[in-house]
Parts: sequence; structure tokens; C-alpha cells
Amino acid sequence: MPEVLRETFDLSLFWEYRQALIKGLAVSLGVFACAATIAVLAGLGVALLRRSRFAPLRWLATLHTEISRNSPDYIMIVWVHFVLPLLIGTLLSRRLEFDPFVSSVIALGYVYSGYFAETFRAGIEAVPRGHFEAAQAFGMSERHITWRIVLPQVVRRMLPESTNQFISMFKATSIVSLIAAPDLMYQVSMVSSQEMKPMPLYTGAALVYFVIVFCAASLLQALSKRWRSKVFA
Repeated sequence: MPEVLRETFDLSLFWEYRQALIKGLAVSLGVFACAATIAVLAGLGVALLRRSRFAPLRWLATLHTEISRNSPDYIMIVWVHFVLPLLIGTLLSRRLEFDPFVSSVIALGYVYSGYFAETFRAGIEAVPRGHFEAAQAFGMSERHITWRIVLPQVVRRMLPESTNQFISMFKATSIVSLIAAPDLMYQVSMVSSQEMKPMPLYTGAALVYFVIVFCAASLLQALSKRWRSKVFA
């Protein structure tokens, strides 16, 4: 048993292949950054559409939210990478393939856009009605009310929940290796199959994810707490 533990936590092999693993980590961070950007922007757009005066737009936004939130990350990544190019290629009458990085970004961005849409919507509905009426009394347009009155308050209110969503999204990047995206876990699996020592490699990968998530979450929590404590967002 001590020998097993020693092998599990002997990270010298992880350090030996650090260059390849760092490249994989860079891909993981790239997927996260791009997918997070799509998720936030799409989530904001969907949240605003759900408050539209036109019923068809509200229905489409609601449909988007429900499909994205109830789609498993694994299935969506596989579907976007293998099925979506086939459908588009059939419509265009040509062979089409997605790069694994692109498929990962689209799939995770789509899935988490539903969560961000609900977070934005809850934040918008939490803004007191009197703020809208006061802004209208000053002659502000609906667009200016949204961007200068509503959204600053929404962002401050949604920070704790959005932090959890960002953390979940980053952890979800660990499954993009399923479609051969050269992320950290893909590099770990390649080295593991070559060296036949999976325990220290996967232990090292787990520690890397833990350190990144813990440090990022602690930093975001401290910054958001300091910002939310101010009178103005």
C-alpha cells in the first residue's frame, strides 16, 4: 500500500513532460476563455429577448434556455463535433469538418449560455421597478436605461452565481479530450499510454485543476465581495 501511494504522488513524470502538458493546459484555458465569452454574450442576449414585447422572441429565447441547460456537456460536445458538421455539410452539399477546438468552444458556449441567461434574467428582475420609472421620468430611452441603469446593477447581483458557473465551465473543459482536442487531459492520456503510469499523471492533472480553480475562485470572491460592498457598481 505505501508503494502504491508513493507511485501515485510521485509527480516527477508529470514534471518530465511539463512542456507538452503546459501546451495542453494552454489549450484548456483557450477553450474556457472563448466559450465563456460566447456564453456570457449569448446569455445576455437571450435574457433580454425573454423580456421582449414580442411573444415569438420570448418563446425562442425560452426554448434556447431550456435546451441548453438540459443538454449534458458530454453529449453536446460529441453532437456538435460529429453531427452538426454533417447536417451543415448536407445543406451545403459539401464535406464539412469542425476542428476539435472549435467544436469544444461552440458546445460549451452553447450549454452555459442557458445558465448565464437565467442568471441575467434573475438579476434584471431583481432591479426595483422604481429605478425604471425614475429613468423614464428623466427622458432616458429604453436602450440607455438597460445599459446605464439596469446592467450595472445586474452585474453586481450576479457575481456570486456567475463565479460558480465559470468554475463549472472550466472543469467541463476536461472532457474536450473526448473529441481529440489537445487539452491537458488529452496530453495526459497520451503520455500515460506511452509510459504506462497513469496514477501520477492523472493525480498531477487533478492537482493542476484544483489549484487553478481554488486560486481563481478565491480571487474572484474577494474582488466581487469588495466591489459589491461599494455603494455604486
